[in-house]
Amino acid sequence: MLGNQLEILLEEFMDREFHTALEIAKTLDVSEKTTRNRIKDLSDRLKGFGATIESRPKNGYRLKILDEAKFAKYLHFEYEEKDKIPVTSSERVLYILAFLLNRDDYIKLEELCDFLYISRNTLTADLKKVEYIMNIYHLLLERKSNYGILVIGKEIDKRICLANSLVKRSGIMLKDYKKQQEQQKIGDIILEVINKYKMRISEISLESLIIHTYIALGRIRRNFSIEISREKIEKLVGEEAMMASKDISVLLEERMQVVLGEDETAYLALHLGAKLSSNSFKKYGTNVVISGEIDELVLCMIDTVYKGFKIDFRDNLELRMSLNQHMVPFNIRMQYAIPLKNPLIQEIKKEYAFAYTIAATACTVLNEYYKTNIVEDEIGYFAMLFALALEKKDKKIEKKNILVVCASGKGTTQLFIYKYKQAFGKYINNIYECTAYELESFPFDEKDIHYVFTTVPINCKVPIPVFEVNLFLEHKDIATYSELFEMGSNEFLHKYYKKSLFLTNIEANTKEEVIRFMCEHTSNYYDIPSNFYDVVMKREELGQTDFGNLVAIPHPYQVITKESFVTVGILKEPIWWGHNDVQVVFLIAISVEEDADIERFYQLTTKLLFDGSDMEYLIANPEFEVLMNLLSKKTQAEV
Repeated sequence: MLGNQLEILLEEFMDREFHTALEIAKTLDVSEKTTRNRIKDLSDRLKGFGATIESRPKNGYRLKILDEAKFAKYLHFEYEEKDKIPVTSSERVLYILAFLLNRDDYIKLEELCDFLYISRNTLTADLKKVEYIMNIYHLLLERKSNYGILVIGKEIDKRICLANSLVKRSGIMLKDYKKQQEQQKIGDIILEVINKYKMRISEISLESLIIHTYIALGRIRRNFSIEISREKIEKLVGEEAMMASKDISVLLEERMQVVLGEDETAYLALHLGAKLSSNSFKKYGTNVVISGEIDELVLCMIDTVYKGFKIDFRDNLELRMSLNQHMVPFNIRMQYAIPLKNPLIQEIKKEYAFAYTIAATACTVLNEYYKTNIVEDEIGYFAMLFALALEKKDKKIEKKNILVVCASGKGTTQLFIYKYKQAFGKYINNIYECTAYELESFPFDEKDIHYVFTTVPINCKVPIPVFEVNLFLEHKDIATYSELFEMGSNEFLHKYYKKSLFLTNIEANTKEEVIRFMCEHTSNYYDIPSNFYDVVMKREELGQTDFGNLVAIPHPYQVITKESFVTVGILKEPIWWGHNDVQVVFLIAISVEEDADIERFYQLTTKLLFDGSDMEYLIANPEFEVLMNLLSKKTQAEV
């Protein structure tokens, strides 16, 4: 905070005895003149922290404390890096934020400028960023003439701001804090109590809980007390979490000599409740913790998914209960802006792209309820619940008609057909047969053939997929073709994607311009409602539709079109969509009619959209055939 040389100088004065310039010059290995300049610098810098360097003829210099409490806070300031003054704007913003949050008195801008070795203009620019962060947590940076600046707000908001901004934004982990032994003690105490009550908590949640407790203890030591509604907290977290927090408070007092009052214990219970796994919230004694209000929110989430995707989880009791249980700690986190990092968020978005898209839509209900946008870390947790529900969802297998082409005699062909019926009976409706020379005149449309299986090479053109197979099925063949029958080919994608709805080189500055242009173009080919644009924009207002990879997927907030379609637009240059830059836009509309392929359509489409390399390739090669080939590869990857 002071720089290496001034830190060493301050350490020399900490005995509060007089030291001559000659003594100190030898310690610093500099001249007496440089020493006197350094002492003056130190004295000027310490004035804002309740201390100064006193000079007395013949005796020398010594540290003089003007305000013991203020100087003690300086010595216990937990978040500065004393061996390094912040250099970049982002470093200074976090530094200034922590510095101001740990003061209870005003500091002049001139002092901060001297302190950080920056100009007034630079400090003003950094303070704007600091204020932006503070405003998120309902904190105000008050300015007072002749006094300076001071953070005004509730203590709970200051603590959460410290944890969210300094821990989450700058990636500070436990090892970066001072007094590692103290953190270890805190962790041991929390684990001891959690094990006693047989509660469950993830490693990352435990780490977060230790950080919040560590911050709380530091604030208590510096007399920053908290005021909180104990009754409200107990109602939120339940009796058992309150009891566990009281046990933690007792152990903290016994082992770390820090007294937590009732409000501080309730604050600890709040963080404990917000970090526990949802399994811990099934019951407290005989009282079920899931409220009617939470259940109503969950039902709205499931209904929103049905309206937006025509995918029906409304009778899925297991999903409903899983969402309810997850909502209990989530509700606590949302009410008090307590973060829960999701270390697997990128993997979830990649591996469960469709489930993440469903979760993002479901969370639009929560955006409205909590009056804030649910962050992607939290959406990721909901996505895992929807992913499990999708996995367990019964697959509706549409039976296929197949044609077998065999060069052998009638008896061999009949054996071939018998084996296929035996292996794939539940997938096949009718099996037809013909020879290679009869194939060209075979009535494919009349018989509604889906696939051709042949044991001989085929030279003529066939309008459906052809698979060359062995006369005798092997186990690996059965597994491969079973998945093929379940998943089908990629031909079904052509009922959603049309070349006429593939647009390139779109010039626009805003997402509103893009969406309006694409809606107007679509109206030339489909009979869409007159309010289609408005319904799409309402979905944009409810929550994000841009999830990275330069892609956005605007769509109506509920199903309103007679037909399903996708209008694809590739922009000439990326534009800001609200959360990310976007250059590829998939305007998706789903028919009000039942569609057996809709779930698979979403699975393949979202898998493509969340593949960054595929999106880069499409932007570099903006052609409809390229898009369909990329989708086709996703189809093949499933088989």
